[in-house]
Amino acid sequence: MNLKQFEAFYWIARLGSFHAAARHLRVAQPSISARVRELERHLGVSLFDRSGRNARLTPQGRELLNYAGQMLALAGEVEQKIGSRTALVGRVRLGVTSIPAVTWMPKLLRRMAKAYPGIEVEFTVDSSENMRAQLLHGELDIAFLAGPLSDHSLATESLGAVAMAWLASPSLALPDRPLSPADLADVPIITDVRGSFLHQLVLDWFQGGHTTPRRHHACSSLPTRLLLARDGIGVAIAPAAVAAREIAEGSLRLVVAEPALPALDYVIAVAGATRPPPVKVLLEAARETIAAEPRFEIAPGRRG
Repeated sequence: MNLKQFEAFYWIARLGSFHAAARHLRVAQPSISARVRELERHLGVSLFDRSGRNARLTPQGRELLNYAGQMLALAGEVEQKIGSRTALVGRVRLGVTSIPAVTWMPKLLRRMAKAYPGIEVEFTVDSSENMRAQLLHGELDIAFLAGPLSDHSLATESLGAVAMAWLASPSLALPDRPLSPADLADVPIITDVRGSFLHQLVLDWFQGGHTTPRRHHACSSLPTRLLLARDGIGVAIAPAAVAAREIAEGSLRLVVAEPALPALDYVIAVAGATRPPPVKVLLEAARETIAAEPRFEIAPGRRG
């Protein structure tokens, strides 16, 4: 038996198919199949029921899965603690929403490239809802998500809450005083797409004032939302820190909300019980990067 056999078995079990495991490990599917056959031959049992489309674990396979996870975790710990940083290799599939993407993500990638040149970071920018599904389906290793998570199959860590604000072009000539939901109900509002936490946060704020926005533009791209706001299309919701340059230049102004907008919760979510060394070091680097990022104004506590 060898570690590659247990690695192949573990990822097939976690991702649900030989094809998905081969894609994740970046090896040919016949190689993955051969590793599992050798492991089954050595143990003298069948680990997967191959009668259906998906790779279903046999009772012996279910029993082995926990041991396989422990073996991979221990091997990863040895590699991380005893091996050199330059020798650490692997791939991490990272998901972020648009707020981290325009604040601390570039610094994280530079930090990883310098400290761990052998680790490849693949990242996607998407909605929290889509990335939660990608984590559950084994398509992402880590995601930085908005909103609290109640799914117990994901390991989560609270980052705190990001303060939100209304931003508008001076050309809209909004009153220079705190504005209530009723004051903004007739002004076009620019938020994230329907179904997102940010979109619902805005709806809740307006409903708290017993009104709804007449025109509600939904856009998944934070830079585009800021661009639309600068062009006077409407009032955009975003962390004020990400528009610090535009506010200083005068192309955007901060609109004081009354009552104040709720903050947006953020969590780190990790798929699977086993964390390979590349995932562990990226998590550590991300925490350090966020802590040193002044534009990502995140504070302890939950939304509201």
